[in-house]
Amino acid sequence: MLKAKKWVFSFVALILACLMVIMSLNYFVDPYGYFTCQNGEGYDLDYYDYLREQKAQHIKHFSDEYDAYLIGGSKAGAIRPEKLKELDGYNYYNCWLLSGNFPDYLAYVKYICENTKAKKILLQISTSELFELDRGDYGTIYEVPAVVSGESKWMETVSMLMKNPSVAWEEMTTEKKVNKNFKTGERNLENNYAFLYQWLKYDAWFRRFFHSTYPYYKYFDKEVEGIEGNKETCIDILKEIKSVCEENGVELQVYFASLFSAQMVQYECETFYDFMEEVVMLFDDVWCFNTYNDVALCPYNYYNPSHFFYEVGDLMIDTMAGKECPYKGFGQVLKRTNIGSVIEQRRASMKEWKAYYDTHYYPEYMSCNIRYKEHKTLPYTGWDSEANLVKNRKLTN
Repeated sequence: MLKAKKWVFSFVALILACLMVIMSLNYFVDPYGYFTCQNGEGYDLDYYDYLREQKAQHIKHFSDEYDAYLIGGSKAGAIRPEKLKELDGYNYYNCWLLSGNFPDYLAYVKYICENTKAKKILLQISTSELFELDRGDYGTIYEVPAVVSGESKWMETVSMLMKNPSVAWEEMTTEKKVNKNFKTGERNLENNYAFLYQWLKYDAWFRRFFHSTYPYYKYFDKEVEGIEGNKETCIDILKEIKSVCEENGVELQVYFASLFSAQMVQYECETFYDFMEEVVMLFDDVWCFNTYNDVALCPYNYYNPSHFFYEVGDLMIDTMAGKECPYKGFGQVLKRTNIGSVIEQRRASMKEWKAYYDTHYYPEYMSCNIRYKEHKTLPYTGWDSEANLVKNRKLTN
């Protein structure tokens, strides 16, 4: 009997020791950055970390410094709060979320309206929200944190301590380049600019960018499957966001962000037109930069086919602030009185792009990927294009 008790005690002690090792690894290595950002800082965190928690904790600890909040997906990471101040004089915090979606936007809107003295929320729609409504099964860093959702903080902390230790081990043994972000929330894109200029030295940026656009072109002939069911859910959530802001006396402004032309091909469909019309009927006076314009046809304005550089964000803000935009078609105000004609024009523009795509080819000598037998293209412009917003930028590192 004594030996059995000793064996049980030893077994329990071993289990506890293992648990202590796992919890220590997860706490001290902190592979998701969860414990690092509990004071609202943690500005070294990036897209591979638990940014949703970092954003929430920053708002919790530093909300007295802000009058307004920008909420959106990863595209919104390139919107500079310093520039946003020119829009209305408010001090903004950029609460962008990786792979943003409307359910998460609603959660953060509620948290901000109910726990801060916010005067305004600026909501950026990236269009992708309509196509991927839920992010819940993407993994830990895509979950809405307890401080925002209202669920148990204690249970969340225990869960973070008990994560698979292999993630902490990988963090310890893998060199990770830290790209320190800014206190006001915007993403630090200096490495992205450096990457652009590195590829420019080899005259290869255009080729690299060109081949990354191929997955989008198939949508000239078909609509993304399964998005019709998302539309009404998205509109219902937007209605709730509007209601929450009204109940708390917070101004709400909504706009559609700029998209690179190739990505527009994927998103441009009848379901999106219906969604756009319902958004306009709900809010009226909605700025739209997801338009057919020269900026969207210049690959150098975007650091990948899904995300724009600071200069595009600055141009959107300048345009919304009333400054004259030198690029035809970049930005238009959608109203209940013009949305029908705008959609008809978009259909016509899409047909023009499709006609161009069907008859124009990328030069074979520029090709660097033999998987594609055809090299059709859109009317993209080069580095010297007047619509290249970044060509005069100087790197800071």
